[in-house]
Amino acid sequence: MTRKYAATAGVLLLLGVSFVSAQVSTSSITGAVTDSSGAMVVNAKIEAKNDDNGVVFEQHTTGAGTYTFSSLTPGSYSITVTMAGFRTFTSTHNILTVGTPLVVDVTLKVGAVGESVEVVESNYQRLETSNATVSDVMDTKQVQDLPLNGRNPLALLTLEPGVVQRTTNGAGSGTHVFGSRDRAHNVTIDGIDANESTVPNPQGNIQRLNPDNVEEFRTVTLGATAEDGRNSGANVIVATRPGTNSLHGSVFYFNRNTDYNANEWFSNYEGRNRPDLKLNEYGFAVGGPIVKNKTFFFGSFQNNQIKQTEPISATNVGIALFGAPTVYTSPARNGMFRFVRGAINVGGTTVTGNSPLLVDASGNLKPGVPVCSTTITGNCVDTYNIFANDPQGIGGDPAVLALMNKLPAANAFNLGDGLNQAGFNWNPPSQFKGPNYYVRVDHTFGPNDSLFVRWLQNTFDTKQGDFLNARPEVYPGFPPLGEVNRLGKNLAISYRHNFSPTLVNEFTAGFNRFAFQFTFGESNPDFPNPQKVPIWADDCVLGSMLNVDPPYCLSPHTQRAITTPQLVDNITWVHGAHTLRAGITSGSTSTMTAAASSAAAWLLRLSASTRITAKGISQTFQRQAAGPRARPARIRPTSTFFSRLSTNWQEFQAASNRRFWLISAITLMEAPISRPCIRARTSTIRTCKMSGSCGQI
Repeated sequence: MTRKYAATAGVLLLLGVSFVSAQVSTSSITGAVTDSSGAMVVNAKIEAKNDDNGVVFEQHTTGAGTYTFSSLTPGSYSITVTMAGFRTFTSTHNILTVGTPLVVDVTLKVGAVGESVEVVESNYQRLETSNATVSDVMDTKQVQDLPLNGRNPLALLTLEPGVVQRTTNGAGSGTHVFGSRDRAHNVTIDGIDANESTVPNPQGNIQRLNPDNVEEFRTVTLGATAEDGRNSGANVIVATRPGTNSLHGSVFYFNRNTDYNANEWFSNYEGRNRPDLKLNEYGFAVGGPIVKNKTFFFGSFQNNQIKQTEPISATNVGIALFGAPTVYTSPARNGMFRFVRGAINVGGTTVTGNSPLLVDASGNLKPGVPVCSTTITGNCVDTYNIFANDPQGIGGDPAVLALMNKLPAANAFNLGDGLNQAGFNWNPPSQFKGPNYYVRVDHTFGPNDSLFVRWLQNTFDTKQGDFLNARPEVYPGFPPLGEVNRLGKNLAISYRHNFSPTLVNEFTAGFNRFAFQFTFGESNPDFPNPQKVPIWADDCVLGSMLNVDPPYCLSPHTQRAITTPQLVDNITWVHGAHTLRAGITSGSTSTMTAAASSAAAWLLRLSASTRITAKGISQTFQRQAAGPRARPARIRPTSTFFSRLSTNWQEFQAASNRRFWLISAITLMEAPISRPCIRARTSTIRTCKMSGSCGQI
């Protein structure tokens, strides 16, 4: 026996040095048994009984008078100590929490075994004395009773000391723990990894846990032990809820509605309706015994039906960075390019270029703003009729004009340049839906063996527009720029075996899988038909227009599936007054990323043919007014929009030896474009020769 334990100790020490303990969702109860004089009591019988399911664990105190029950599930336990010549000691309602050993020391009093001393709600140690870890546990009552937005229990970790959550769109937006990076976190469920590897946000809750299926969770924020630690940020250890000897269940329905809410301040200020919200979450949870004191089950179901709208300015859409999508004003859609000649004083401010200061909330010129005419030739707003001054009478491209006229009229003239382009504010819709399932079965084979199997599965899809990734429905009546489909699965199988009262092994196997798909262009039923979804109307890949926001996305879908199989083994050996614990975690992460190759090939072919033309003949030039009736002082290369230039190379070659007209878009953006795609830019009509310089009109 001595050789056996010596060999075991050697193995444990090697394991401890090489691998340390592995993170799981169990804990342990330890303590020392003494008599009234303080002397250690050896070989006293100890029973630890789970108050919820009646399972009893037994052992005897060691030669040092100590005991340890390892790898126990969290819950309420009763500790009973018996020894000949002493009264029976019983301590009830000892709460064991995940990841933190519970210390229950016992003092026996002299007397007959038939006499008993019962301590109700034992004064167990609430302070951590076995290590310097800074952590806190959210128990069942807190998880179920504290208010939660969306029934996500992991949102409670933001209440922990040392946790800072930055605002949306803040630099490094996310959750930081004592200064750690916002992605330096680790979440496990019953010992199995539950992270999305690219953005491991602890509140992301990719497996859609809810208050009904979480027993409790511990958040280690500082000084994590070898068993609990893996990352420098929050290490979140989740223990799921098992069944008990009592059959119990619940049915729930949670509702939020726009009618309960006041309007947002900014929406009130801008005269917009309050964002819509209709949240419906419903489901049930049920658990109980299959075989009393031996086999138990617990399961839950929740379905989500959430419809909401959000101000378009909050979705980060809008290529002009004005805070909302921009559209052409009514005059601009008719080819009337308006611009400032010279300088205009508006309310004490000197305006030398197009500005929202020139117009009122309806887009009309403010009183006192002069309009150029035959008598007023400077310091005024002038108009150039692009279509009427086209000597070849080509006019605007019918397809482009048709799309521009389908877009809604501008309603935010404080955005854009005020004269030719302005913003469109509205509340686009989005929808979140999908069920999640949870089932767990626990079985006790005997005093030395127990097993549980737990399964989580969920879908949580974003439809009608993806606000989080700036893929909303840009304008009413158009398809969204993207949607997201999500699928999560998580399996844990844990087996506990007592080799002896002082040698316990816990083995856990399972996997985590999280797959999601960004549909992008495929959110549009007409994708990838270039006749219905033209390449020059893209807002995702090419960014075909610089001064207005097109309504389509031409990117094919992308998808990623992350699978993490995992094996976890922990072994605990109690030798005298010492408890040695070691473990190993073996796992790998497999990431599969894919895109729709056929749609991508279509996009590349069409893009290549368009870019040939753009490179050769799409340079136009912007007018810079230097005074009354002044001609442009300098030219800047831009690209075209109103006239969709030919994508046929032969036509381009034929045009290279003659003068041709380029009818381009309307904008006042100063910086020249650097990308070789067809984009919208401000320019005026100019005549050029392919082999010579451009003349002035």
